[in-house]
Amino acid sequence: MTEHGAAGPTLWDLLWPVPNFLLFVGFLVYFLRGPVIEYFRARTARLREALQAGALARREAAELRARLARDIENLPTVLDQLRADLRAAAEIERDRLVEVGREAAERIRNDARLLGEYEFAMARAALRAELIDDAVERATSLLRGAIRPGDQERFVREFVSSAGTTA
Repeated sequence: MTEHGAAGPTLWDLLWPVPNFLLFVGFLVYFLRGPVIEYFRARTARLREALQAGALARREAAELRARLARDIENLPTVLDQLRADLRAAAEIERDRLVEVGREAAERIRNDARLLGEYEFAMARAALRAELIDDAVERATSLLRGAIRPGDQERFVREFVSSAGTTA
């Protein structure tokens, strides 16, 4: 060997790390065995739960997809049924409104008939009063033209004598 050169590794230098490593792995296994096993058990349980939840979600999604497909297939039937229901409801409402209109028209006719009868009675009464007033006025003017001053004195005497006999 040369003076300045480093000597090559010996067999002992190569084998010494192996027992050291084995001793280190043995300590790790002895002290960390329980926590590592528990960690992997918990991780396995979490993975199983996640897989079950995923499978459940996949089944629910498939059921929802199937239900939506059925609903889409039944959509024309549902639309026809809705149209028929709306048409029936509109016809019922139309019939009700027509009946309400008929009742209102009947009330209006009755009110108009009563008002007409009242107006007719009032007009007849007014006409009768006017005819009576006109007849009294004509009779008065005829009597004034036909009565003479002597007739008036005679009427007063007859009235006084008739009033005195009844009293």
